[in-house]
Amino acid sequence: MNVLLNAGEEVESELKVFTENRVKFSLRRLFWMVHKVKIQYSAVSSSGPTYNQNCIISLETFDHHQIEVSMTARDKRVALEMCLKKVYKLVQKAFRKSQQYGRFSKHVYI
Repeated sequence: MNVLLNAGEEVESELKVFTENRVKFSLRRLFWMVHKVKIQYSAVSSSGPTYNQNCIISLETFDHHQIEVSMTARDKRVALEMCLKKVYKLVQKAFRKSQQYGRFSKHVYI
């Protein structure tokens, strides 16, 4: 599983390490399904004095399905957690659907 971190601004090394570790921990049970993960952080200006942080996670499974999730929160870490929760559910759903129709087993070699 490749984890690529793209950001509009320079990301501090602590956040980069946290992001990589969190992604690997969250997808540890389904890591064999995920081929590539791209994470992008950006700041979204709002009408008030606060700035919200946007996190976009796009991943590619071994059967070349693209899954993309975007969440906005006050902090980058909270946005990442919310995205990972949604991504995990979508990957599980894709796995169950592929098992139901028997499409996935020929693409994965364990």
